[in-house]
Amino acid sequence: MKETSKSAMRRARDPSFQQHYFAGKGIDIGAGDDPLNAHAHAFPRVTEIVSWDKAQGDALRMAGAPDASFDFVHSSHCLEHLANPFQGLARWLELLKPGGYAILTVPDEDLYEKGKWPSPFNREHKVSFTICKPEKTLPGSVNVLDLVRAFAPVASCERVTLVRENYDERRANVDQTARGLAECAIEIVLRKRAVPSAREMMNVASKARGAQESLRAWRLAVNTYPYRFEVYHGAMLAWLRWDLIEDIDRLWAQCIECLPDQHLPRLYHALHTIARGKIQEGFRTRESWMSKFGWQRRTTVQPPSTIRAWSGEPLGGKSIVIWSEFGLGDEIFFLRFARILRERCGAAQVSVVCQAPLVALFERSGEADTVLSVAQAAELPPHDYWVFPHAIPAHIALDLEALPKSVPYLHAPGKTEFPALTESKGKLKVGVVFKGAPTHENDRQRSLPSLSVLDDLFKVDDAEFFSLQKGAGADEAADYAKRLANFHDVGASLRTMDETANAIAALDVVLTVDTSVAHVAAAMGKPVWLMLPFFGDWRWHYTRNDSPWYPTMRLFRRLPGGDWSEVVARIRGRLLTALTSGDADL
Repeated sequence: MKETSKSAMRRARDPSFQQHYFAGKGIDIGAGDDPLNAHAHAFPRVTEIVSWDKAQGDALRMAGAPDASFDFVHSSHCLEHLANPFQGLARWLELLKPGGYAILTVPDEDLYEKGKWPSPFNREHKVSFTICKPEKTLPGSVNVLDLVRAFAPVASCERVTLVRENYDERRANVDQTARGLAECAIEIVLRKRAVPSAREMMNVASKARGAQESLRAWRLAVNTYPYRFEVYHGAMLAWLRWDLIEDIDRLWAQCIECLPDQHLPRLYHALHTIARGKIQEGFRTRESWMSKFGWQRRTTVQPPSTIRAWSGEPLGGKSIVIWSEFGLGDEIFFLRFARILRERCGAAQVSVVCQAPLVALFERSGEADTVLSVAQAAELPPHDYWVFPHAIPAHIALDLEALPKSVPYLHAPGKTEFPALTESKGKLKVGVVFKGAPTHENDRQRSLPSLSVLDDLFKVDDAEFFSLQKGAGADEAADYAKRLANFHDVGASLRTMDETANAIAALDVVLTVDTSVAHVAAAMGKPVWLMLPFFGDWRWHYTRNDSPWYPTMRLFRRLPGGDWSEVVARIRGRLLTALTSGDADL
């Protein structure tokens, strides 16, 4: 087809291409076996052309291609191969210096596709293009004028031309581009405006000192870079600071519209909906896209194909098994739904398949009729339904301020003794966990950088501290136990969740970051002081200092832009109050 070669012959006669569009250093995206480089001699102002094709990377993201470093971007018949051509063009424009040109050709859906879809001549085309039609005639049709208007904040339009050079109307039903010199294309030339980069606009917006200023600055950034997920994410975090919840609703709706096939916009939209208190709506959104996109779950064993997945059907007289899905904390949190499925939905039998460390703890709770580890899943007797934990709230209406009473639903066995705990008398006994698993996607934000962050607490008289830390941070806890008389390393002797529950039962309060220990302690009804990043997990919601899910839990969040020292200062005040009043649950 050699579309670049055909257009080069035509463009070589056009002074605009000779003197303006093809000048300086350029990048040829989708160069293939017909690179623009082969015709560089026809454009005397060109100094260098970088060819970019599949070997160099994805044309949608252009990873490794430097921003604002090219005088022109050329792409011949590549944009139609991208599922989201708007996102692709947005990335290509970022490669241009201010004043640089994007020179694009795409097939016209009438001249090339012949008004048919899928494309009769190239089944790899993901979209079709027309200059402008009031209504779509093909499923994936893109109006070029809409494309141009979408980028008006960052690029001016130099030309949009229907190119039918050497096209023979008498042979309208054949692919005339396959042989000969015929072109059936729309040619687009955009010129990059002198606008700040996305990072620069985000930096400016992040310095806003009020709600209205923040709204204006972040809206400008989003409207200038509507195909950059990180801009939406930055706006969301900024607007949380000012409690602009409804604006965040609209923000994620816009993000999904611009990035319809991406995972993160839909995930964040669902989590935002849950976090703001619309539980069922958020979980329904999450589940609908989970099934479409197949988001990765952590379960290592899939539910049996012989049992139906539960989608909200009546459970009266039926049996259902809650299946292992994510981390230990998640499984502890969702165990409460075994009782809800039985009492509210009428299930005759509720079983649970969970991770091995939780089996004994779950069996003792009495919440489920049968508890099996993932390794024992093959032993599961026949059931009517199975369900992943996160799918349950999608089918049950829950009022965040009137949740079914469930706590306490975990209990310690009460058999193992810890001398350090039993010998500490007359002082407030505080359990400490300061790090979670480093593999967690938000661990950098949720875990403390060091145990030393809590040093001001360890100076408080009449309080003894007992580390329950396992894994990351365990060595640091052991070192503190050697240096501080009021700090004890219990975590080193904990081998099971049962033993952890026993240790928790002997404490007055548990001070922890967002880990499974927080869930164990709170599910036991133990007072828990939970240290949270400014933006944390959905179940802690946004601005609350209490938890509707765990009545004995208090939340201590980092302030926007703040560090952990301010959180520790508030906890220290709470600790001193507790010592004065003798009540750790204050």
